Amino acid sequence: MPILQLKYTFHFKNFESSKFVKFQVVDMSLLVRIFLTLSALFLLVDAGCKKKPAINVALDELSFNAVKPIITDQAAQRLSQKNFTWMDEKLLTPSWNQHIPQYCGSCWLHGTLSMIQDRLKIVKNGLSPDVILARQVVLNCGAFHTYGDGCNGGDVIDVLRYMKNYGLPDETCMPYSATDHTQYGDKDLKKCPADGYCRNCMPLKDVDTCWSVKTPMRYYLDSYGKVPRPGEESMMAELAARGPITCSIATPETFDYGYYGGMATDPTNSTDVDHDIEVVGWGESGDGETKWWVVRNSWGSYWGEMGFFKLERGRNALQIEAGDCWWAMPTWEDEQKVRSGELVGTMWGVMTPEEAAQIKPEGHRHPHKVDDDDDVVGVNEEEEERRFSSLRAEHLLTVS
Repeated sequence: MPILQLKYTFHFKNFESSKFVKFQVVDMSLLVRIFLTLSALFLLVDAGCKKKPAINVALDELSFNAVKPIITDQAAQRLSQKNFTWMDEKLLTPSWNQHIPQYCGSCWLHGTLSMIQDRLKIVKNGLSPDVILARQVVLNCGAFHTYGDGCNGGDVIDVLRYMKNYGLPDETCMPYSATDHTQYGDKDLKKCPADGYCRNCMPLKDVDTCWSVKTPMRYYLDSYGKVPRPGEESMMAELAARGPITCSIATPETFDYGYYGGMATDPTNSTDVDHDIEVVGWGESGDGETKWWVVRNSWGSYWGEMGFFKLERGRNALQIEAGDCWWAMPTWEDEQKVRSGELVGTMWGVMTPEEAAQIKPEGHRHPHKVDDDDDVVGVNEEEEERRFSSLRAEHLLTVS
């Protein structure tokens, strides 16, 4: 009978420990099953948070209203600098941690939305307050439209397509919980539950009650696309002209657990691309011998250099210059309408002043402004209708 010897190794930074296990194979079919099982486990262990889209994306959705960046005098001035970041321009929003309150493989979401909300701040010329987009909404609802697989991974294009088609509210609608569509459990659901997009909770008839907010302020995308060519020149042009970009990279364990500051390099030429990050600028040493990208990660401010890291530039370190970088241009029409008074804010979302004036000053549900079958955010309203049927008669005021 053949003897099978297995070696398993635990290693962390400079520590490594290996063990050997020997056993006699009495059935060759057993050996095959063992091999297939171990192969599957290794794939699961190595899998990152970035995955290819679940379906083939139509060519007309790989980009939307995409135009090349225009190198204005201001952009040219940025390109002439050896060191430039949007951080120095004071136009970055706060950093995130995708790993709490529990691990969630959502780098594809964090890397993309960091780029978009930073660009939103740039589009608004730094107008306060900062908009922090609702990451959790994409995790809750995206998979219902084949836009990613929640905490099991996704791709930049999944976020871009969702935001283009449905828009995103800010995080006051839906705080990050590091969960996803699987929390709803019902495999027969065709749409995201209504309260997976935006919700509010208040006492109604002395009962603590939560309901979906159907008309929050939403932010959409006016255009998006890939940085047209691989390499640092094309990346820098987009960065200088319109703002940060989202790029995919490889993340070997020496980077995950061994980086603690300075410029990261890629001595082993890692090719296993499994992570998305935001590139916010570039720099180089005084003598020009060393060049780097300034990159934001999504692993908390305690990691790296306050959540950021430098990565060697011009050598395709960690595959960052291989051509998988994206940009997007956000819009903020709802917010502008609220600022101008065209819309006003209420417990049930934003609406016209005329609609708000008809609301009774007591606990009740939001008067519907849209037909019940109007799929405004791609969510399922049937569950919500059942949940509040007992309260509707006493509290609902219909706006004609």
